[in-house]
Amino acid sequence: MENLEIHYYLENDLHSMDAFIKNKAEAELLKIFKEIATFLELDLSLEIEAVEEGGIKEFFKILNSKKNRKQTQRVLIAVGVIFSGVVTNIISDQFTNNSELEELQIEETKLNIQKLKKDLVEEENPDNYHVTVVNNITFQLSNNDKIKFHRSNFYTQLLAEPKVEKVSITEVDENKKPISEEKTVNRSDFKNFIIEKVKIESEFIENANIEIVSPVLKSGKMKWRGYYDSKPISFNLLDSEFKNMVSNREVSFVNGTSIKCTIELEKEMDDDGNVKIVEINVFDVTNVFEGQSSIVTKRGKQIIEAKNQIKFTFEE
Repeated sequence: MENLEIHYYLENDLHSMDAFIKNKAEAELLKIFKEIATFLELDLSLEIEAVEEGGIKEFFKILNSKKNRKQTQRVLIAVGVIFSGVVTNIISDQFTNNSELEELQIEETKLNIQKLKKDLVEEENPDNYHVTVVNNITFQLSNNDKIKFHRSNFYTQLLAEPKVEKVSITEVDENKKPISEEKTVNRSDFKNFIIEKVKIESEFIENANIEIVSPVLKSGKMKWRGYYDSKPISFNLLDSEFKNMVSNREVSFVNGTSIKCTIELEKEMDDDGNVKIVEINVFDVTNVFEGQSSIVTKRGKQIIEAKNQIKFTFEE
């Protein structure tokens, strides 16, 4: 079992704060803990003890799950250190917008985590090496987008309570005596942890094939419906030339009609820090397929001509 003290320092030695703000702020701390445990692939639970005065003090107990007692005390201590580190140390104030780079970072982090978990159960490892590995994992998890998102929400909530002057996290023993240095964040630094909600970079899929289920035959803002990658989707058709072909009855739709196009997946981070697809847009419809027959659209012909011109210029 690992014990952490969460201490909210309040102005004028007060001992009460807005309950809604406190509960919302700590909900973000619980999400950070859950994200750390999930990333470390550890089956852990968290208990909260009653608050004490002195500002407001609350105690978190990190416990092995009742279903799994394999984690050693060193693992629980490491999780406590990592948790307090990612909450109080700002590493990056921006979200990662490059999905390929983020995937590489995640894979690298997972490799380090596997090494960490192995080292934590091997008591012969020197303590200074153990500390280095824990610090490395703390650094990498501090740059995890979901953790940055929940940490931002935590400090945003605290800023809404004017009584809060600073917050700290300290490792304590079973008698509530400190066993580590108190990690403190002053109110003036809360803003450094806060990240504006941003739109994640869109993903573009070229030469995608969409089977049309419900075309929009009239002008308006209604969405088309179809199947992409065997999944139903609703999308905005933003190819004006193809829309004109549809309006002029140059294209007919029967069961199984599909189009070849470019798909844009607009993404953003939701309130839980998960990246969600919020809008699907379709551009550059180049072909319409009806059974074995295929129609090349005006846009498709333009793209072919442009490619041929580039090829001709290159050969010259």
